[in-house]
Amino acid sequence: MILNNKNIPILLLCILLILGAGQVLASQPDRPLVVVSPWGAKGMDPLVSGFIFTRMGCLETLVTTDGKGKGGLTPLLASKWSVSEDKLTWTFTVKDGVFFHDGTPLTGENTALALERIFANGKLFKGSPVESVRGSGQKVIIKTSTPFSALPAYLAHSSTAIMPPAAFADDGTVKKIIGTGFYRLADTDGKTVFNFTAFADYWGEKAKIEKARYLAVSDGETRALMAESGDADIALTLSATAARRLRDQANVQINSTAIPRVREITLNANLVFFDSAVERLALSMAIDRQGIAQAILKNPETAATQLMPAVSMWHNPGLTPLAHNPEKARQLLEKAGWTKNKNGIYAQDGQDFSFDLLTYSTRPMLPVVAEALQSQFAEIGVRMNIVVGKSSQIPARYKDGTLEAALVGRNFGLVPDSIGTIKSDFGPAGARGSWGSLGWKSGKLNGLIDQYLATFEEKKAAVIRGKIAEILQKELPVIPVSWYDHHVAVSKKISGVQLDPYEIKPYTKGVSWVR
Repeated sequence: MILNNKNIPILLLCILLILGAGQVLASQPDRPLVVVSPWGAKGMDPLVSGFIFTRMGCLETLVTTDGKGKGGLTPLLASKWSVSEDKLTWTFTVKDGVFFHDGTPLTGENTALALERIFANGKLFKGSPVESVRGSGQKVIIKTSTPFSALPAYLAHSSTAIMPPAAFADDGTVKKIIGTGFYRLADTDGKTVFNFTAFADYWGEKAKIEKARYLAVSDGETRALMAESGDADIALTLSATAARRLRDQANVQINSTAIPRVREITLNANLVFFDSAVERLALSMAIDRQGIAQAILKNPETAATQLMPAVSMWHNPGLTPLAHNPEKARQLLEKAGWTKNKNGIYAQDGQDFSFDLLTYSTRPMLPVVAEALQSQFAEIGVRMNIVVGKSSQIPARYKDGTLEAALVGRNFGLVPDSIGTIKSDFGPAGARGSWGSLGWKSGKLNGLIDQYLATFEEKKAAVIRGKIAEILQKELPVIPVSWYDHHVAVSKKISGVQLDPYEIKPYTKGVSWVR
């Protein structure tokens, strides 16, 4: 090994860490705050990877969550907003005294330019009624063709982060990440390593730690080990098993919070196995959710009784809970025309009830839960083959129609009002994304979505949410398995970490070293 001046400090750092000198390093002001997450960047455009920059406090949106769950909103770059009497014109006022990292002041004009690109190219706004946007002074005027009550919630999504004209090339592509946040991007490899430095002219509460680093580490056990060794100050998305082990560590604190994310089985309803609600209900009744939640997830309260967890305003406590009844599951399959063959597998017209379920390990517990599902389906005479791949394979196979089934961790909090994800997963064809139900549609549900987006009174909106939840519970276009606890390891060398159930507010906001 050849040493030079560049790698001597790296070698020294490794030696100090091995010797347990983390406490000494923690007091050094030039040490970065290290955040590790499963997710790398798909590109340097906030439209596809904005979550890295918003969660690290680099980019900001007009609106954010109130941090309390249930979809509550609060202003961020906007100081206020209002909608016209006909519900077709929104006026957002952007804050005075806000500067981008290149010194450009935030105005209504450059905010409108950023939003124009987002509305035209962002997947979030596919099929939305947004018609035009213009800026004047500190005002941003957004016109819609039909009432769109969820617009402020949509504008909390990471893909709507505001950047100035200097961030874009002439062809509209991103040439540099320039935000308004308390951290600015210093350097990156564009995929897994992102280094940030404090922005001295930040308009709000300034960063208390001068440097921060985001690392994408796909393996959950590696993230846990980094937290245990002190190589990570905040380690996100840990398995229940790892979180339990780390609770015994003197240098780490485990923060767990319920989030509006669901482990669900996405189905291709074009296939003979899943083309009726009876068959989907049979599969649902084969699942021992309580057993999975207790034995694997270490929290019986995460057993999904319906699609939406209690932390979501879309949770409907009036629904009959999803039940575990293997005998009833067999009866339903036989009602749907399936009979057992000599191998004990249900079959129809010579075709076994056998399908591939695709899942991925970046969400640590998915493959383990898949194994439990495989066993439970086998008990009723259904063969499920597990394929562990990359999460990107699921939308790819959704688009080409080759997806049979997938076990995914679906986030219904990307937009604080989950109507954004519901419309993308279950709504009309023109608004569909690549993660929800494939081949299932409901005109009644589409009509309710339209009604909801045109409703500005909360009492009426709540009634519509309940009706949509009833359809999803009855039809089961996707089969809920469990809700999520977000397990995060936090070093005891830092303080001030506050977890947002919707994972929209920055992890790094207000964080400081413990002296």
